[in-house]
Amino acid sequence: MNPSGGLFWHLHAWRHQAQWAAACDDIAQWLGEMPPSKDKAPELVIVGASAGWMMPSDWLQSFATVTTFDLDRWAAPLFRLRHGAALRASNTALHCNTADALTDLDAVLQAHPRALVLFDNVLGQLRFHTPSVDEASRRITSITERMHGRRWGSVHDAFSGRTQRRTGTASAPIMQRSVQAPAPAATSTSPSAQSAARPVALGRFSRQLHAQGEWLDHLTDHVFPAGTPVHHIAWPYSPDYCHWLQAGWVTP
Repeated sequence: MNPSGGLFWHLHAWRHQAQWAAACDDIAQWLGEMPPSKDKAPELVIVGASAGWMMPSDWLQSFATVTTFDLDRWAAPLFRLRHGAALRASNTALHCNTADALTDLDAVLQAHPRALVLFDNVLGQLRFHTPSVDEASRRITSITERMHGRRWGSVHDAFSGRTQRRTGTASAPIMQRSVQAPAPAATSTSPSAQSAARPVALGRFSRQLHAQGEWLDHLTDHVFPAGTPVHHIAWPYSPDYCHWLQAGWVTP
């Protein structure tokens, strides 16, 4: 079974829309803070679009063209089902592709030279699709380096883990903001140096969510260049399991 997609994922997302409402509102707020474009008819390319479960149609309507890529065969028809009517109403062209845009990233960038590129909850999943943690880290670094000179954004898992089971009245941690710190020097490989480089938000989220046990590191600590404004969003994936998302926009 695909660990980060497939029919099970879509069923889970459909069933948990109410529980994810606060996280979706935070993501919508971050999307709305997208840096302005000089283009009058901008294009959006979404890598890892899935069905667009956590993004609002009205934001997508602000683009003249939306092009999506996802390996999941269910992603394209469900994206059209969820957002197609709204995009038709705004005369936004929609092109959905069942393809691996990360492997073919150079070709995608060449085919869409003026597009805003959004990595939609995909970079934090690479550790599940790569043989080793080191190779996953190298692949994430390679992807972000190839985006140099482009206008792009990403929302992705930073950490995830078990929490005290939530009740219907429990409130989610409010969205936090920080600025991306510089990556540790190549010689700073000790656990203490790596921990020091992680945003303070992890500790704050852990306390507010009543984190249980050790959380999984999704290897995305330094996706964004130093100085990038970063939003930190709590995503209650299930009543007793939470993902800490990071979201940011990068301009040339």
